[in-house]
Amino acid sequence: MTVKHLCVIAVLGLVALPYACIPIYRFPEPAPFAGPHLYNPYAGLTGRWQRANLHAHGTAWGGLTSGEQPSQDVVRTYRALGYDVAGVSNYHQIAAHAGVDTMPLYEHGYNIHKRHQLAIGARHVDWFDVPLWQALSQRQHIIQRVGRSAELVALVHPQTRDAYTPGDLRRLTGYQLIEIVNGPFRSEAPWDVALSGGRLVWALANDDTHDTTDPRRTAAAWTMINAPSSNTHDVVAGLKAGRSYAASRNGDRPAPIDATLRSVELVDGTLVVTTSGSPATFTFVGQNGTVRRTVEQTNSAHYQLGRHDSYVRTIVQAPYTTLYLNPVVRYDGRALHSAAATVDPGPTWMARALWVTAWLVPMWRVWRRRAAGHATSTALQPLSQADRETA
Repeated sequence: MTVKHLCVIAVLGLVALPYACIPIYRFPEPAPFAGPHLYNPYAGLTGRWQRANLHAHGTAWGGLTSGEQPSQDVVRTYRALGYDVAGVSNYHQIAAHAGVDTMPLYEHGYNIHKRHQLAIGARHVDWFDVPLWQALSQRQHIIQRVGRSAELVALVHPQTRDAYTPGDLRRLTGYQLIEIVNGPFRSEAPWDVALSGGRLVWALANDDTHDTTDPRRTAAAWTMINAPSSNTHDVVAGLKAGRSYAASRNGDRPAPIDATLRSVELVDGTLVVTTSGSPATFTFVGQNGTVRRTVEQTNSAHYQLGRHDSYVRTIVQAPYTTLYLNPVVRYDGRALHSAAATVDPGPTWMARALWVTAWLVPMWRVWRRRAAGHATSTALQPLSQADRETA
């Protein structure tokens, strides 16, 4: 074996190193929400509604990430459009820490499948990722790492390149939010998969704009958050409790917001949703994304939850605006269900031993062959004059 072969093996070892470092996780089995009580995230609201975009990109990394405007200009544009929270979430860069007037956010991920996470309330950037193939445990580990350096983790554009499959979303834990609207693109199905598996995650809608002059991507989607103020602490608290809803513009061009949420109430097991603005179509969605009831041309609609309804969420579609409300869910009346994946020590150390073996054995074979080749070469060399005389 040549030095070239040794270099190839070393490079492959470095590529494999992240896999060897990541533990194997044990995942709680998916199970619908259950319990005699119903949790309404909109009960007792005391704040005011803050309009927020938490996913936008400014110029970063020398233009490599395609942000057309400086981050501060992105903030100014959203402020001029009436946003209370103008989030700049550059890839692996916290614009707020560089003096930009925005929340501390960044978008994590540089893998080929675009499995990206939004780190909200980020304290620092976590650089770890697995750029190539990822199994379920690798995906879980990355979510865990991002969560350790941020207040909240959101999975963004989950259906892009099949970033997160239905099987993933039924089992993964450790994230609190999921992006169901990304600019002009809507993907509610991943949310229903997670909710149906008993993963309590709330909805986000964002522009994910890289150019604020693009009308198709700017002010196309937003999240309304009920909070006392637009500071990071209050916004994070509102998102964490589900006191928010996702919203999107119907169509590709600017249009007035003709629907806003007034109230969501539970009255003797009946969910009552009331809005302001244009009469709209109300759709109540439950377990496995099944439509439970539809009511048209109204500003208020209700749905009587049955004992088999594990959760019910509401979509309100007006002529120009669609609202996606967080669900009412069943629970035991004490604490909301919080599934959590845990490290499985036995399989973890077995997998690490296999990775080490898979790397060391070729290296050992190369060393043996080089040593054997050196010995053969030495044995075949002709005797010197002195050696011949001695012989």
